[in-house]
This record gives sequence, C-alpha cells and structure tokens, in this order.
Amino acid sequence: MPPPPLPPPPPPATPPIAISTTPEEEIYQSAGMNLSKGKIKASEETSSASASSASGNRPPSVETQINPRNSGTSADFAFDPDMSKYPASMTSSVRAHVYEGGLRYHAYKDGKYAFPNDETEQNRDDMKHTMALMLCRGAFHYAPVEEALKNGGEVLDLGTGTGIWAIELGDKYPNAKITGIDLSPIQPNFVPENVHFFVDDLEEEWLDEPNKYDYIHVRHVLYSIRDREYLLQQAMKHLKPGGYIEFQETHYMAQSDDGTVSPEIPYALRDFINYLVAGMGALGSDAYGVLKIPDELRAAGFEDIKHTTHKSPIGSWPQDKRLRLAGLFQRTAIMDGLRGISRRPLMALGWTQLQIEMFLVDVRKALMDPDVHAYLTFHIIYARKPLGPEQPVVPQQQA
Repeated sequence: MPPPPLPPPPPPATPPIAISTTPEEEIYQSAGMNLSKGKIKASEETSSASASSASGNRPPSVETQINPRNSGTSADFAFDPDMSKYPASMTSSVRAHVYEGGLRYHAYKDGKYAFPNDETEQNRDDMKHTMALMLCRGAFHYAPVEEALKNGGEVLDLGTGTGIWAIELGDKYPNAKITGIDLSPIQPNFVPENVHFFVDDLEEEWLDEPNKYDYIHVRHVLYSIRDREYLLQQAMKHLKPGGYIEFQETHYMAQSDDGTVSPEIPYALRDFINYLVAGMGALGSDAYGVLKIPDELRAAGFEDIKHTTHKSPIGSWPQDKRLRLAGLFQRTAIMDGLRGISRRPLMALGWTQLQIEMFLVDVRKALMDPDVHAYLTFHIIYARKPLGPEQPVVPQQQA
C-alpha cells in the first residue's frame, strides 16, 4: 500500500543547523552518563540524585539526568521533590481507564483522544515539555502575559497532560491561578496551591463565566481537535478583553537542510508520519491543523497574531549543544511512543497489529540513522482578544 502524498513542506523556519561531528557516546558522557553494553547508565552521582527524586508517579526530574545549566539553556527544568507543601488538586472522581492491545487509554469520552495515557506516554509528555523549553530557551510562553501572571492572572491550560507545564508555571508565578483540563486523570495528586486540574473535554461547552482568563495555553494537542472553529469561539468568549491565546505545536513533517531527507530518498519515518496523518484524518482530526490556525484565529476575530517557528531536530546530530539535547529528547519521545501512537490511527486505515509491528522495525532504523539530519518544525502562534473601545492596549514585555 503506497503512502498517500504529503503536502509540500513549508519554507525553512530558520537558517540551516550546523551538523556535529561528535560521536553520540561523548554526548552522553558530557551529560553525566555512560554507555555500557549498549544501554545508557547514569553515572554514580546522577544515579544517586535520580533515586532520591524518583519517588511518586513522576519520572526523575530532567535536571537530575541532564543539567540544562551546562547544556546551553538558562531554564531550570527541575521538578520540586518536596510535595508536602502542595495540597491535593484533583477534584473529579473520573479516574477510570480502558485497556486495549496492552496499552492504557482514558475512559472518559473513550476514543476522543487517539493515544494512550500510560506511564510510557506520560514520560513522553514530560520529555516533550523539556524539549519545548529547550527550543524556546526556557520561555514558558511567547505571548506578552508576564505582568498579568505576576499580578494574579487566570490561566487555562487545555490538554494539560501530566500537568507539568501548569505546575512549573504555578511555581514561577505564585500569584497566578492556573487551571488545567484533560480527558485523562494522570496529573499528580499534590501540586502548588494555585494550580488545579479537572477531567473535562475541551471541545465541549466551557462552563466558566465569560471574560475570565488572561491567558489560554494549548500545546501538543491541536492535532486531536476535531472542531477548531468551536474551540476558538469558546476561547474568544472566555478570554478577558486583551487576553491572549497561544498554541505551541509540532508540525510532523520531516525535513533536512542538507538533502538527507528528500522525496527521492526512501525514509521510513516520513512514510510513518504520512500514514499517521491519514489515520488521524480517518478518526476525525487534522494532524496539520497548526498550519491553518493563523487564518482561523483571524477569522474568529482575534488580532495581533504572531507566528514563530523553531527547527526541532530528531537525534543528536546538531552541533549546538542545546539543539543536540533537544534532538535527543525528540528522538526518544518518538521512539518510545511508536507503538502507542500508531495503534489506533493505523488500525483506522485497516492495518493489523502484526502489519504495524513489522512496519515499525524500519521506522526505528530510520530514527537511529546517524547519516540522516532530519528535523520537524515547532510552531508558536499567539493572538489577542480585542479590547473594548475604552480600554487602551498596555505594552507588556515578552517573557
């Protein structure tokens, strides 16, 4: 079965990424890790730190594995292990799950989100969070909402996942009130007192009062939204005048600056993405919705629309240390999630589980090919709800 054709790639997001000649083993060693018998083992110091922070349901904090202060980024990615100061947050009793093919999915609105919510997926969610912060040089948001957050602004995080973004934002802005919603009850039980989570469907009518939120954040979930027009209508209704909505999404189309990814060269990862996009379409969502969001924001009445892109490498091939580590997180997140993210979309196309597993063998080989310098494109798009005629725009410094 030949893969359906892909649309032409967008123009390059940034100048070409310099390619590293450093062996991958040295990259791990510089991050405090050793390679032994083909497996990555933390050094003695890192192992001790990881053991002390790995209690509970969350993986060890990224800072115990790779110190970002030594990797070219100023962000502090650590998760506070002292949970005793955090009150319980999950107010919903919707904690059930369904199991299918050895994978765990959300039970509330079963099938609405195509991907699992098990431990593997939660680890991937946290890896993608760290990768996004690295690409954005530690910025949690590009919309100019820092003053509002410092002064007690209200934030809504749609599709919050493990809640890691909301929790870290709550720690950074203790006066702000952050609400995260998701179909899956996979958030920690103890969080900062200004952070609250609810199990809910972001595509249903929002029950909050109008003009409530200063900032609405959407990341790594737009590809599953089936009615973006209605979502934007709800956001317009519930944002305060002058409030911002921001989308941070990866456009899953592999590209390269040096010709190692091209239509003439077979590349199993490109074929996998192609099939995945078709499968998501069969399930009712648009995996390439991020490319349409700027025009849809404009049509919904938003203004001051800003669009930024970052190249998101796959693997350790970049010369820049920050991009190299981001690429390692990206590749690991894709590799670990291949089975989970492929099952429902490819079965929607009529594939059997055996066909999927056989195909993934080549996809894994493509992901680990050191001669392919592939990257995806990470899009950040934000826009402002218009102000009333009596309310002037107050300039704010971008975070």
